[in-house]
Amino acid sequence: MLINVRNVTSSRSLALACLALVVSAGLAGCGGGAQARTGFIPSSVRLAKTDDLTGSWRSASFDAASFGRIVVMPVSMPEPDEYGDLDAEQLRTCRETLEEELRAKLAKGVVGGAGDRTLVVRAAITAIKPNKPLLNVAPQTQIMKRGYGYASCEIYATDGDGGPVVAAFMQTSDTSRFSDEKLSETGTARRAAGDWADEFRALLTR
Repeated sequence: MLINVRNVTSSRSLALACLALVVSAGLAGCGGGAQARTGFIPSSVRLAKTDDLTGSWRSASFDAASFGRIVVMPVSMPEPDEYGDLDAEQLRTCRETLEEELRAKLAKGVVGGAGDRTLVVRAAITAIKPNKPLLNVAPQTQIMKRGYGYASCEIYATDGDGGPVVAAFMQTSDTSRFSDEKLSETGTARRAAGDWADEFRALLTR
C-alpha cells in the first residue's frame, strides 16, 4: 500500500499548529504571567524573582526578635481600573479577607522582642481578574480556561511607621483548576489571601 508522505506531514503540521493554538489560548485564559509592579512597594526596593509569579526581598539586617509588636494596616486597592466589574461590596470583602489573614498569621511567632520597635505591614491587592462561574460549572464548559481569573498583591513591612522597608513581597495567583474558587467571581482573590499571608510570614521568619 502506498502512503502519501506529503499528506501525512501536512496532517502532523496541522495537528501541531492546533495544539499550539489551544495551549496559547489556555494560557491567555489565565493570568498570563506576573502582573507588573504598581509602585505600591517603594521603587527603591529591588525584588528578587522567586518564580515566574513571585518576587520578594528581605533586608540582611532584619531581626524579627528586635521588634516588640506588629501592626497590619488596612489593605488598599490602589489601581482603580484593575478589578474587572466587581462591585464595592465584593472589593471590600477581598480587602477584609487579606487583612484578616495577615493579622491572624502574623499575630504569633513573628515578633516578640522586649523592645518598643513596631513592625508595620502594608498590603495592596493590585489587580483582580474575576472568575466567570457560568463558564466553570462543568468540565466541558472550561474549554481553554476562558472562565478563569487571577489576583495580584504587593506587601511590605517597615521599621515603624514611615521607617525603612525591611521586607517586601509580590505575587500573582492564577485560578486553580481543582478547587471551588472558580465558581465565585472573587474566589481566587479570597483563596490567594491566605497563601499570600503564609508566604509573607515565611519571608519574615526564615
